[in-house]
Amino acid sequence: MKSAINTLTDPDDISIDPSKVLWYIRLHPAVNPLWSGIISAINVAFCCLFITLAIKGVLFSYQEDIFFTAECLQTCSLMIHTIVKISVLFTHRTTFLQLLQEKSNFWKIQDFSGEIHDECSTIATTVKKMFRCYYFLNFVVCLCFDLQPFLTGYLPSGCYVPAGSYTYLMVFLWYLSCVVVLGVGGTDTCFCSIATSLVIQFKLLNHELKNIKPSENEFDTTPRNKVKRLTQYHVFLLSYCEKLNTMFRGVFLIQFLSAIASGALSVFIFMQPGAWVNRFKFLLYFLDTTIESAFYCVPLEFVINAANQIGDSVYESEWCEINDVHLKKSLRLLIAKSQKMMVFSAYGLIWINLRTFLVICKTVFSFYTYLNSARSISA
Repeated sequence: MKSAINTLTDPDDISIDPSKVLWYIRLHPAVNPLWSGIISAINVAFCCLFITLAIKGVLFSYQEDIFFTAECLQTCSLMIHTIVKISVLFTHRTTFLQLLQEKSNFWKIQDFSGEIHDECSTIATTVKKMFRCYYFLNFVVCLCFDLQPFLTGYLPSGCYVPAGSYTYLMVFLWYLSCVVVLGVGGTDTCFCSIATSLVIQFKLLNHELKNIKPSENEFDTTPRNKVKRLTQYHVFLLSYCEKLNTMFRGVFLIQFLSAIASGALSVFIFMQPGAWVNRFKFLLYFLDTTIESAFYCVPLEFVINAANQIGDSVYESEWCEINDVHLKKSLRLLIAKSQKMMVFSAYGLIWINLRTFLVICKTVFSFYTYLNSARSISA
């Protein structure tokens, strides 16, 4: 547990900002599980309340006001999205803690020099800046939602409003907006930080494999020990990827479905005539959900590519000139392991990579076209 808490105090750790965010929302695995469970249960209960009200809003309005129906469906998508991400972090807190502890065994960028150091440092610095921009965007989107009662007289998110409950629902939604910004945003950036760290680790491993040099002294065990260490580290990284996939596969599935549903509904509402304040809110929300999907698909594409380059790095080394039979055998096994395709998937239903991100973007506009056609027919 101590190593997980140290994530909050290490300024060189790429996951320092996501860890702080999860700590504030009490979803970090180092937090007391009792408090984490109580707060998570309260948050899920509020989300379920608004899912119920949104469904009731759909049933009451689908024949009369298609735009309000779309907003209610958007509320359902957002709340289900939030419930799944909160539940995954809480129910997999043991695995999450183990991942953070094992992450402390990752190689440090500062232990390397030259081009590989500069490349990995640039990646880490760029991703940290992206996280802060994403948090700012989340804050702006949250502000746009929370200001709706003052600008338009409607609740921050569309749902059925029982008589006399408007003020209470408004306060509950203001609270939930903080939960969404911290819980969902923290989950997204935490995963992206871990995936980016894996990209860096595979790049460092590739660098080390390329620099394997045969020894002129046949009794020198240094090359053999180095290859053994690199092989063990490769196995460690592959095992880490499997644990990461097991923990987040539920998030992968809800992210794929929610991104399509929320994106299509946001574009649909934005393209219809209405108050610009409301339309601008959904435009920013569409941008936010698109970036969320990118935080999962893009880093994993780089992880897969970097992992697949391990075999190429061994080929580029001088392993053919090594006379040590046992050493050559280890290198052949390393090449064989790298030939196995690495896959991150949502229970085997959807592969998470760059192609999936493009599929999400295309499907969003396909569903928007369908919604627009349905509106035209009903009119």
